[in-house]
Amino acid sequence: MHADPIRRMIVLGPRAHELRAYDGSTAWAVLEEMMQRSTGDGDHLVAQVSIRSLASSLGLAKDTVARAVRRLRDLGVIEAEQRRSDSGVFQTGSYRLDVPTACLTVDISTTTNHRRPHPTTHRRTTNTTNTTDTANTTDTGQLSLTFNS
Repeated sequence: MHADPIRRMIVLGPRAHELRAYDGSTAWAVLEEMMQRSTGDGDHLVAQVSIRSLASSLGLAKDTVARAVRRLRDLGVIEAEQRRSDSGVFQTGSYRLDVPTACLTVDISTTTNHRRPHPTTHRRTTNTTNTTDTANTTDTGQLSLTFNS
């Protein structure tokens, strides 16, 4: 079993829904994965990932991911950069990410190396006295949401 790659937090902007609706759910998932695994900051985000590694981490077929990457490239959201090593062998694919900040940004102040949460770490509690729904997790640094009616 291989270790999960270092992941960065991504932040949805006020226009994220527009890009998500336009590029489709599969391409959106691929873009999120690329952004989480990117390096750099601001306008200089680069994801060094292969189609196969993206497919593996997302649980999708490599051809499905390749179509999503082509869609993102055609939209101008990513730009493929292929490099060769000193011996002339192609290196892992590299993609420059050019995502509008009004849609999606990387929070460069945080980086995580968490495994996906185990289903038993999540619990849902309902407080019937003040009609507050809460989705909590154990202290693993995962998201905690509170909804007030």
